[in-house]
Amino acid sequence: MSEKKVTNIKEINFEGSKASRSFSGQFINSSDIENLLVHNTPQVQSAWFRFQSEWAYNAYQSMKDLDKYLILVYLIQKTFIHYADLFLIISEETMYSQDSFEIDKINLIEISEELGIPKETVRRKINELSKEGIVERSGKRIILKVNAFQKQRPVKTVKTLSSFLAICSNLISSESNLLPAVPKEDIESFIRTNFTLIWRFYFKTQIPTMIDWRKYYGDLETWVVSGVVLINQSLKLRDLYKGKGITLDLNSMTNDDKFRRVYEFIFSNSEKITGVNASSIAEITGIPRATVIRKLKYASKFGLLTRDKNQLYVIKKLSPAKMKEFTKLASTIQERIYKFIGTFFELYKNKAQLPQAK
Repeated sequence: MSEKKVTNIKEINFEGSKASRSFSGQFINSSDIENLLVHNTPQVQSAWFRFQSEWAYNAYQSMKDLDKYLILVYLIQKTFIHYADLFLIISEETMYSQDSFEIDKINLIEISEELGIPKETVRRKINELSKEGIVERSGKRIILKVNAFQKQRPVKTVKTLSSFLAICSNLISSESNLLPAVPKEDIESFIRTNFTLIWRFYFKTQIPTMIDWRKYYGDLETWVVSGVVLINQSLKLRDLYKGKGITLDLNSMTNDDKFRRVYEFIFSNSEKITGVNASSIAEITGIPRATVIRKLKYASKFGLLTRDKNQLYVIKKLSPAKMKEFTKLASTIQERIYKFIGTFFELYKNKAQLPQAK
């Protein structure tokens, strides 16, 4: 790989520090934080839903095509892997000041298999990215152009992710001495300064999540549209419980049972909930209303949503087999999110071990 010469780069000392081990690509063992978050699954889940909804809106607005966006972030995360291999951390400002970045020997079959997108679709999307001046193909190499970084730069996502992590830190600090409450401004500053380090772990969470939900729903737009219905349902349940969140007795349950119980609670209460219509979903997601209607019909046919006499959509109560399938996948994704949160705060706690920016 080759790239424009960068400044404000920090070298990492790999002499056995926790930060170093995390930087090498392995999640830190932060089981205490993760277990505490699992016990507060309803609150964390509600905050994550809000974050994910805003992220999905920004992602769709960026390219009007979530498959194309997934391919782009997959290519961009290659740059983070590259910098990790060089033992470097680069700030957000420096990362997005690059003119281009070259990825050697890109394999369309590899992209297809890793993302779960048909090879011909991958080829077509990359050709579209090339015509739009976002990437440039040279044999088996792909060069990310300046437009690639502009399209993907997560200006709003850093802010919303910082807000989410601040909520998590408040939960952690209120129930343990593992971590003091961290203001969202401090979290945001830490992310932007150590951008390629933090965003590599964020991509290790978000990209597999997109892949998993795409496989389950058939396409990412259906996932986003159905997700709005799910978020509406959980928020309405929260309102029914006087704004205190979903209160369940999770004390004696295993982590898997806690995830299952929360999702079963959400899915089994559809008769009490006022649903959401296609126009509202289109406004929330930024996806055209005609596309939203098509995806809602598909999700309903798939057996995940149902529509009432007022044309409002709610989550359909699933059969035991479908409930088991959904909760297994949702639990896997939720655990991945908790690992990211735990890793982030382990890095934040040990930030003094990270070299200062040059």
